[in-house]
Amino acid sequence: MGHTCSSLSSAERDHLVGNIAHADVMIVRSTVVSADVISAAPRLGLIVRAGAGTDTIDVEAASEAGIYVCNVPGQNAVAVAELVMGLMIAIDRKIPAANADFAHGVWNKAHYSQAQGLKGQALAILGLGNIGFEVAARAKSFGLTLHALGRADRSPIRQKKVEELEIQLHDTHSDLLGVADIVTLHLPLTVDTQNIVNSQFLNQMRPGAMLINTSRGGLVNEESLLQAMNERDIRVGLDVYSSEPTEGFSEWTSPLSGHPNFVGTHHIGASTHQARDAIADGALETIREYERGIPPNCVNIASRPLGECAIAVRHRDEIGVLAEVLSCLRTAGINVQQMRNEIFEGNASTAAIATIRVSQTPSVSTIQSLEQLENVLRIDVLGA
Repeated sequence: MGHTCSSLSSAERDHLVGNIAHADVMIVRSTVVSADVISAAPRLGLIVRAGAGTDTIDVEAASEAGIYVCNVPGQNAVAVAELVMGLMIAIDRKIPAANADFAHGVWNKAHYSQAQGLKGQALAILGLGNIGFEVAARAKSFGLTLHALGRADRSPIRQKKVEELEIQLHDTHSDLLGVADIVTLHLPLTVDTQNIVNSQFLNQMRPGAMLINTSRGGLVNEESLLQAMNERDIRVGLDVYSSEPTEGFSEWTSPLSGHPNFVGTHHIGASTHQARDAIADGALETIREYERGIPPNCVNIASRPLGECAIAVRHRDEIGVLAEVLSCLRTAGINVQQMRNEIFEGNASTAAIATIRVSQTPSVSTIQSLEQLENVLRIDVLGA
């Protein structure tokens, strides 16, 4: 693509403020992009999160600075779903403990022959996005029954997937957790989901049930979780933690480490070669589309119509027409909040239509002023 790329070391990523001044685009995985970092990057126009979640990026600060924040959703979904299934099997069959005994010369067939098995177990999926559906597809092939929360705003496409996978929907968390033998979390970390797995949540789970979290560590109150593991025999598989090292290698111990009901991995859900290649391709495609002016999967551009109404300006495709239209609106004290201009196809000099959503309905005199502009064909006020 002809661009100059700089790959920052772990130490440089820890001090982004001093290493970002000349960046036009920034691609990050789990690196925190704070308001201070954004302020230190005057040329920055695009932040690409090489993955789905954007909770490590100060999206509000990026919006205030006019910087796009885009993610690359879905490309790591299969990798995460595979790990979820691996954790389920590892917990049920006690594979890590069995392997540790094997390494120490211990043969204990009687102890490790007590697995329940996954077939027929009820799996509750909290978060039916790309990853949740990939988990559902794999769990169904293992013979698990699938359960999730019903949502009135679920899209027709996703509702069709729910029906195809025969996912049973429940009205409340209490109803959902009450039927589940296994609960897997696939939620973003927000104000509403922070510590969603608390004492109340865990007390609604069945004794001896299994909890899997490969999403965000902040979803789980680990103190409450440890208590539930001790008192209600909750079995746990985690890939993410409320506090975990930021470096690739570090000496670190979780409060859950060594518990007989715990299987842990090292925040590697999305870390397969297949997933990395797919995410890299997605990041490059995001930059390519950004250069065309239409960055995909942008999380901080308003998707809903803004303003009081829209003005449709049909005009000749000539230089300066829209500048005159905008100047006229400015004179009338009308703010432009969203705008799109499209050119009609044709061999000769063609027309265009600009759809401009504005802060207030233009007066009759403002419309007349617009209609009198050279090369303006017609003005329509929509939705007033």
